[in-house]
Amino acid sequence: MRKVVDTNFLKSEQLQEYLGDLANFAVVPDFAVMETLELHDRASISHQLKILAERPKQVIALKPTRAIGGLRSRPRSRGLQKRLICKEQTADFKTFCDKVEEAKSGNDTVRRQLEERCDGATADLDQIAKGLDTYAANLAEHAKNYTDAELKVLRKGEPIPPELFSKITGQILKLAIVLFAVHPYGKRPPALKQLPNAFLFRYAVAGYVVALRCIKEGGPGGASAEKIRNHLVDAMFAAYASYFDGVLSNDEKANELYETTCDLLKVYHHEIQSVDLKTLAAE
Repeated sequence: MRKVVDTNFLKSEQLQEYLGDLANFAVVPDFAVMETLELHDRASISHQLKILAERPKQVIALKPTRAIGGLRSRPRSRGLQKRLICKEQTADFKTFCDKVEEAKSGNDTVRRQLEERCDGATADLDQIAKGLDTYAANLAEHAKNYTDAELKVLRKGEPIPPELFSKITGQILKLAIVLFAVHPYGKRPPALKQLPNAFLFRYAVAGYVVALRCIKEGGPGGASAEKIRNHLVDAMFAAYASYFDGVLSNDEKANELYETTCDLLKVYHHEIQSVDLKTLAAE
């Protein structure tokens, strides 16, 4: 099994049990590393990485999220995992953990190097947070896309009729188009048959599930920007995990988000071909 590890799971006994089976691997996204380095304290970082450091050959490091978002999409699912994996960081994970221990032990040169990485991780997370805060601030606009009757269906958790599901799909596609447009690589959306395998589309699906959850729970006004931002980080982990065998998280809502995202992706693999992307983009 290859499962993506949420940051909140790194110190759990369940992770130790999971890695007790040598056939299991912990998939570590850059977000988990950045959130760990953001601790800044050498002892805390060491403690957070302790379980993974004991099983470095069972750790798979992913490429930076920006690079993953810029990967060219493919129509076939075969080989998708391999394209997300960073061979260099996976091979160097033990060395990275050893450096953390050297810094913890008082090696000034390595300590300064670790501090620089921590500062860089904090700066990167701050920049990401600004983008997520913008998304959170715009959640109120999503509710305006639905009629009172449709909002009632969403908030009561009733079965979603085909017309409403089609509208939700359209909103997800619009969000995906925006994500492709603002990506640093300036990518165009791939062909429809390739779209469900694109990371940015999968993140759009997970991110919109967060938006629907906020609507269901009474609208974005009931949640703080920080809480919504945390949910959107969960959406990032859900998007990563959709390429692998699941997610390991202590957050029940994060696990539900992953399951819902995968359920939607299964549907879109079959039905998204009927959507007119050019017409949608022009609306």
